[in-house]
Amino acid sequence: MNVLSIQSAVAYGHVGNAAAQPALHRLGHTVWRVDTVVFSNHPGHGKFAGQVRPAAEVGAILQGLADLGVSRDCAAVLSGYLGEAGTAGVVAEAVTQVKRANPQAVYLLDPVMGDAGRVYVRDGVPLAMAGTLLPLADIVAPNAFELSLLADRPVSDMATAIAAARVLLARSVGLGPSLVLATGLRLEGGRVATLAVTQTEAHAVTAPWIDRPIFGTGDLFGALFLGHWLEAPGDAVRALRLAASGMAEAVAATDAAQASELALIPNLQRICHPPALLPAERV
Repeated sequence: MNVLSIQSAVAYGHVGNAAAQPALHRLGHTVWRVDTVVFSNHPGHGKFAGQVRPAAEVGAILQGLADLGVSRDCAAVLSGYLGEAGTAGVVAEAVTQVKRANPQAVYLLDPVMGDAGRVYVRDGVPLAMAGTLLPLADIVAPNAFELSLLADRPVSDMATAIAAARVLLARSVGLGPSLVLATGLRLEGGRVATLAVTQTEAHAVTAPWIDRPIFGTGDLFGALFLGHWLEAPGDAVRALRLAASGMAEAVAATDAAQASELALIPNLQRICHPPALLPAERV
């Protein structure tokens, strides 16, 4: 299927579209790639070069795609890091055009804003994520910190994560996400959880916590989940298990390489088609 992916781009490493595109390709989907920033590398390395693409430029590329008349062939939109708040408006317009042409299309919003208690995007981006893009999303995939920002309440364990997710779901009945994916939730005992929460159910997959910075994990998870979801729309537990199991493969390979950049390409087959699936527990 065709996926419109609107995210960051780096020359070195695998974050944003540099993580999503290889994974979606391996899963058999075609990616229409639109980059919101073009950087040499992830800023977490301490220095980088490049620039933010102005909202008008991103919008022109998106409009160029719409002018081709291909929106009806788009099965999904995936958006992530925004270089500036104004880009949310052009992403919203693109999502609206796609859904008008193909009402079955799904929009997965990865509300990239920050992590570990720190916001690292430009001023105005969190508000644009919450006010402009969240109401259009079918699926939203925040990490634990981003979930706390969106729900305006603390998230520290499974119970508080589920409660925060249901705040978003209750706030957006008929307009906004029907599925919240909460990622990177640290648990006691050296485990990390990923949750799939609806208004009536919640399922969790847990894996060992690797205590090292690894860039691009959220970007890769969003692409894996969406890619598997498109194979069986509506089966959130299947997509959760496949995506979380693929992430466990990616994180283990990256840790073995003692790297901060995802060991993605050499392990792409195991990441996209994990040999064993982690169990999902209803919580």
